[in-house]
Amino acid sequence: MSQRTNPFDPVYRLANSGNLAEKLRQLPEFPHFIDLELTNTCDFRCLMCPTGTHLQRRGKGFMRDEIFYRLLEGVRERRTPLRFIRWGEPTLHPRLIHYLEATHAAGILTHMNTNGNNLDDALIDALLAIPLDSIKFSFQGVDVQSYREMRNTDFFATLISRIKKLHTQRGDRPAPYIQISTTITYETREQVAAFRRMVAPYADLVSVGRTVLGHLDASQVKCSATDRQTLQRLQTQESVVKKHKQCPEVFDKLSVDWDGTVTACCADYDHFMTIGNLATDSLEAIWRSEKMQHYRTLLADMHHSELPLCRTCYDFMGLDTPGLQET
Repeated sequence: MSQRTNPFDPVYRLANSGNLAEKLRQLPEFPHFIDLELTNTCDFRCLMCPTGTHLQRRGKGFMRDEIFYRLLEGVRERRTPLRFIRWGEPTLHPRLIHYLEATHAAGILTHMNTNGNNLDDALIDALLAIPLDSIKFSFQGVDVQSYREMRNTDFFATLISRIKKLHTQRGDRPAPYIQISTTITYETREQVAAFRRMVAPYADLVSVGRTVLGHLDASQVKCSATDRQTLQRLQTQESVVKKHKQCPEVFDKLSVDWDGTVTACCADYDHFMTIGNLATDSLEAIWRSEKMQHYRTLLADMHHSELPLCRTCYDFMGLDTPGLQET
C-alpha cells in the first residue's frame, strides 16, 4: 500500500476526539460530516443487507435535485464534508457525476462507497477528472467463494481488476484516495492475510472487520430457499465480538436519505430514528432538535438496549478497540 494520507483523517480525528460525556456537554455547532443516500436501490442482492434481502420497507427512489441542492447549500458555508454512501448503490443515480462535480466546485471534501459494478472506463475518467477525494470499494469475504455466497454474484475477480484499472489510471495524481473494505464470518487469519497481500498494491488502505448477521430474521428475507439456507448457515458462523461501541454518530454526523429524511443513525435502513426532513427543517434545527438530544443522552450513558437499532450494533471494525476482531 502507498503512504498516501486519507483526506478524511483530520475529520475523523476531530469526530472521534473526547469521550461521550464531554461531547454531550460541548456539542459542536454543526456535524463534522454528513452521509447522503442518492438512492436506496442496488444492483446486488447481498445476504447481509436489508436492501439486498428486501427487508427494507420504505419506498424506493432517487434523490431529486431539489433535495440535493438544499443539502449542498446547507453545508456550503461551513464546507462540511459529504460522504455518498448509505443503503443503495450511488453509481445507479443518473446525476451522480453532476452532484460530485457540484460538491467539488463548492470546495467540499467528498467520499463515495461503491460495489464497483458500474465502474467502467467512462466512470473512472469522470471520477478522476473531478477529482473525487476518496472512494471505498465494498467487498464481503476474502476470496471468490466467500464473496459469492454473501454477495450472490461472481464478481470478486472482476472487482479487483476494476480497482487495479482505477489505481493505474490515477497514477501519481493525489486523488482519489482508494480504500478496500471487507468483513468476514468464518474466514481464517491465513485467508485474510492472503487477501491483504493480493489487494494491497492497488489500495491506500485495506480494512477488515466482522459481518454482523444476527440481527436479520432469515424467515422474513425475500430470497430463494437456497439463499435462505446459506444465510442461516452463515448466521451460525457469525464471529463478530458483540461489544457495543462508543457511538460517535449522534455527536458528529447526520445521515440524509434520498427523499430528504434525516436520521440519527448510519444503520437506520427503515426510518427507525428519523429526526427531521430537509423539505421542512434546516440542518441546524435538526442537529439541535429535542429528539436528537434524547438519542445523545441515551448513547452517552451506553443505554443501547433502549433503541432497537443500537441493541444489535457492535464495534464490528474494531474502531473503538483496535484488534478487537482479530483480523
